[in-house]
Amino acid sequence: MSEVHRTERRVPRKRIRRDRKKRDQAIAAVWIKRGLVIIMVFFLGFQAYQLAAIYHEKQQIEQQLQELRMQNDKLEEEKAKLQDPQAIEALAREELGLVKPGEVPYVK
Repeated sequence: MSEVHRTERRVPRKRIRRDRKKRDQAIAAVWIKRGLVIIMVFFLGFQAYQLAAIYHEKQQIEQQLQELRMQNDKLEEEKAKLQDPQAIEALAREELGLVKPGEVPYVK
């Protein structure tokens, strides 16, 4: 029988180490990229949360501002009424029980 000669091709150890090193570097690069993506997602999520909180606070402040403006308008109307001498006299009679000289006070 004839022997079949197998020609084995030996890969030099340096080449194996180099290939292994490249593969390890590629795997490390993939994990680093994944880590960076995860960190970015967390930062973006936190930013979105802060943005929503600021928007909610803005809505509350705008509501409060509207209420204060309405209150200011009412106070301006009351101030204008109190500039009238007849309104002041009516207020003094009703709330303070004051009378003009010569008038007789009575209790309700």
